[in-house]
Order: sequence, then structure tokens, then C-alpha cells
Amino acid sequence: MTQVARVLAVFLVVAGLVSCRTVPLPASFPTLTVPEGLTARDVEVAILAGIRNKSAAVGYDPLRPPADFERFVWASYMVDPPGNSWHPESLQPGVVIAAVETRGHYLQVSLKYDPSAIHTQLLQTRDLLQEEGQIHRKVPAWIQNLHEHIQRELLRLAALRHGPPPSSAASPH
Repeated sequence: MTQVARVLAVFLVVAGLVSCRTVPLPASFPTLTVPEGLTARDVEVAILAGIRNKSAAVGYDPLRPPADFERFVWASYMVDPPGNSWHPESLQPGVVIAAVETRGHYLQVSLKYDPSAIHTQLLQTRDLLQEEGQIHRKVPAWIQNLHEHIQRELLRLAALRHGPPPSSAASPH
């Protein structure tokens, strides 16, 4: 083996070890608290909008939901191609299955919801080194990012339903 080939082989091994580090698999993921007053339909729209990283406010008014809610949901959130970001894979009452597939890695989670909370559960992975309680180091960040998008949409819908939160500053009058 030539010197260049040896150096290249060592570099590739080191790069592989550095780029695919693992972290302990969390026993559970944080529960998202739903703002008071939102309905199960509002929560479903916020979850789907968060998964797609879209605004739930576009085309959805929680005070006047669409007459054909299922058609609205399908047309707004389910038909876009998956891409390299989170996307919904299936939808059932009280549960949305979401996944992300990027660079050969696949992560699927269940988002179980009701009008008070959203619970995230890891369902399956592919090529994310899930073994012996370890998982690819980016998985917790991917799920945290998803949670942040969903939380943003929950707050947006709560503001539409109840109006903006009262100002904490006193009026100058």
C-alpha cells in the first residue's frame, strides 16, 4: 500500500468516526403543552404545519374552520413531496406519523395529541446507529427542531383564536 493510500485510508476512518458519533437514546422526549382553548383540530393543524414548517394561519381560521376539514388538511399538508425535511406519513384521529429522510438516514416518530398535550415517540430509524441505547447525535436536535416548529404554530393559532397576548407595558395615557 502506498503512503498516499495509507493516509487516505486513515483519513476516511477518522472522518467516519467523527461524523457519526452517537449519544444516549432519550428514554422519552419532552411533552409539548398545548395553549388553553385550542381544539383537537387546531392542534392537528399546528402539528402538520410544524412538520412542514409552514404557517398554520395560511388558509386556516380556527374561528371558522373549513367546511371540509379533511380535504383542507390533505390539500394543505399531505400532498407535498417529502424532500429532505420533516413530512407527515400518515394521519389518524389523535395521531400523526412524521418522518425525516436525509442523506440515507431515516427517522420516524409518532405525535399523539389531544387538546392539552402532544407526546412524541420514536417509532423507527434507518442508518442512525440505533443500538445498545445509542443513536446518531443529531436525532435529538432534529426532534427538538420539529418541536419548536410545532410550538410556534400552536402559539400562532392560539393568538388567532384568542387575540394577541395583552401587552405587559402600561399604556402611556
